[in-house]
Amino acid sequence: MRGKAIGIVLIFLFPLMSHAQISIKGIVTAKDSGLPLLGASVVCGPQGTITGENGEFQLVTDQGCELTISYVGYRSIKQSIRSSTTDLYFSLEEISEVLDITTVTANKFEQRLSESTVAVEILKPNLLRSTNTVKSDDILNKLPGVQVVGGQANIRGGSGFSYGAGSRVMVLLDDMPALQVDAGYANWGDMPVEAISQLEVVKGASSSLYGSAALNGIINFRRIQPGAKPETNAFVSMTNYLSPRDEKYKWWGDTLFPYRLNVGFAHAQKLNKTDLTVHGYFGKLQSYAKETYETRGRMGFNIKHALSDRTFLGVNSLINVLESSDFFIWRNALRGIYEPFAGTISSGNRIRLSIDPYIIHYQKNGAKHRLNTRYFYTNNNNNNNQQNQSSTYFAEYQFSHVFAPLDLHYSVGGVLSITDSKAQLFGDSTYLYTNAATYIQLDKKIGERFTISAGARYEFNRQNSPEEFQGFTIPGGKVEDSQIISRLGLNYKIMEYSSLRLSWGQGYRYPTVTERFISTQFGGFTIFPNPVLNPEYGWSAELGIKQGFKLAAFKGYLDLAAFTQEYEDMIEFTFLENPYGFKPINIGNTKISGYEASIIGQFSVGEIPITTILGYTYIDPKYKNFEDRPEIKENTSTDQNVLKYRSKHSAKADVEASWKNFKLGYAIQYYSHVINIDKRFESPIGGVDLFSIKAYRDMDNDGSIVMDTRISYTMGKMTLGFLVNNILNAAYTVRPGVLEAPRNISLRLDMNLK
Repeated sequence: MRGKAIGIVLIFLFPLMSHAQISIKGIVTAKDSGLPLLGASVVCGPQGTITGENGEFQLVTDQGCELTISYVGYRSIKQSIRSSTTDLYFSLEEISEVLDITTVTANKFEQRLSESTVAVEILKPNLLRSTNTVKSDDILNKLPGVQVVGGQANIRGGSGFSYGAGSRVMVLLDDMPALQVDAGYANWGDMPVEAISQLEVVKGASSSLYGSAALNGIINFRRIQPGAKPETNAFVSMTNYLSPRDEKYKWWGDTLFPYRLNVGFAHAQKLNKTDLTVHGYFGKLQSYAKETYETRGRMGFNIKHALSDRTFLGVNSLINVLESSDFFIWRNALRGIYEPFAGTISSGNRIRLSIDPYIIHYQKNGAKHRLNTRYFYTNNNNNNNQQNQSSTYFAEYQFSHVFAPLDLHYSVGGVLSITDSKAQLFGDSTYLYTNAATYIQLDKKIGERFTISAGARYEFNRQNSPEEFQGFTIPGGKVEDSQIISRLGLNYKIMEYSSLRLSWGQGYRYPTVTERFISTQFGGFTIFPNPVLNPEYGWSAELGIKQGFKLAAFKGYLDLAAFTQEYEDMIEFTFLENPYGFKPINIGNTKISGYEASIIGQFSVGEIPITTILGYTYIDPKYKNFEDRPEIKENTSTDQNVLKYRSKHSAKADVEASWKNFKLGYAIQYYSHVINIDKRFESPIGGVDLFSIKAYRDMDNDGSIVMDTRISYTMGKMTLGFLVNNILNAAYTVRPGVLEAPRNISLRLDMNLK
């Protein structure tokens, strides 16, 4: 009886004993560098926490639980815990596979590329250096489905040529908006390519997370962060532009060669509890286009200081100074293709300054608080009575947390942005633009295979302006609009390196101050304002599969996607007969469908490693009410129902092979003929082809093929590169009236001074 009693007691006590509370402590570091990992997830049973600045963690949990240590981009470690201990040490190994590269842009938290529910492309800085990229739009053009047209980013045909206003792609630098707010314009030369660690491109509507201007996608540039040892990199390059294929286009003499000189550096190091990054650039261009030039300088820094183990204060800053001259349209395609048409030269200087203070705090339970703020100042002066200046004040608070028992990551946040703008472009009036928003993002893993992502955003916009503007009456001097935007995405892990994704998201774009109030003239062209312009709405959907390869000869992935985008009240600049000139208008509803295939990765031929970027994109861009809008149909260059300034077919490839100290690269880009442009570009005055644009397009209607090649040799800490761009010396245009660069050669020296 006594034995039975003891047994019964033990039976009842066993659950209590098995759930006895224990305390565990430890440190998590990166295996390659030995540096502590801040923010690594530590989960044991129902309890979880994250590591602090020194990689340390402490957790009270149940005896007998399985401890899991994980960090995005590193291999997870699991260990059974039987008793209290304080001497645990974990060293995580970094994952090198392409599919395990970390992305933050898609969902505003760190996530493996293979788990994303939307299409994301990621580029590392090696390609920027090897291709001598000094303007960020040059590298964007290498990505499948991405093209920069007249300074505006175009993802899968979502944008055409918009005359420098109203981007449908949100551009970020270190997760902060980089578009000039009053114009909605990206200044690609401002991006610090000398200090970029990663470039992320999200394709498809992303307004639920990033608001207006993310209607078509996101481009995010990330600056380098300090590692275990101080590191300094510098480069100098010289580019010479050679004679065009047709000598009659050469306006310069035999003793003069147009050129570009570039010098840049970046330094990153840890100073006790402070992370510091400093970078700078100087560039001078004497262009192949007559009377155009550019002198640019920029300096920037990132500072992050640990106030405590879990609280960090930082500030990022960037200043750009530019003096330049450019023209809008060539003199004549048959006589002066690299020369400006009279009155279309724009020259002047510009200052752009951003200061971004922020604070981050991690709770012991893994919750993260982040407050980002910004002051963004722009001052543009030029010779065409088009001066403008603006100041933007921005703040965003975000709270994020992982609820371990449900494997649920959630983020909530709020945004407030105020822009004060005054310009001759806008009738010398002052405009105040206010944007406020709140959002929520949920990401849930179901088992080992399913990931569900959902988000919603409330967006409010207001523009304050004069009550009377060039014959328009604006009641109360303000225009307001609000919208609720949502998105949903699914990712199903078919097998280890294979995933299927399905996404749907709404998009929204509020017209910029420039689109509503611009009023200017140049070269006989007039651009008219449209104060009653309506916002754009839209949605995009995608079905895609990402197949990773980890074979003996290949590591990377194949991505196949079918997509569709629909827009309501799409905004485009259109040449109208009354009034006679360009004007931004709502062109009605449009639809862009298509498919895309890309391969990104590396393989080996014998002992020669080869990296590849291959891609093909097809789009079918259409007006949904083409026949019902005579002002649209009558002012296009074709009777075909196709949106302006889009190429239906594009194909790209970049291949680089390494052998001993040598690297050899080759790149090719193909864009099919742009079917439709503004009719008045072809016959601007009385039906006369004044600029010979129609004649040129009739001769050059097979699209464009551009080839580049490069070779480099590494000697210790220095790499010398020789590049030839536009090998075939092709004469091609991205938008009408401007011819791209002829064949050019570059020498580049990169130095690692660590």
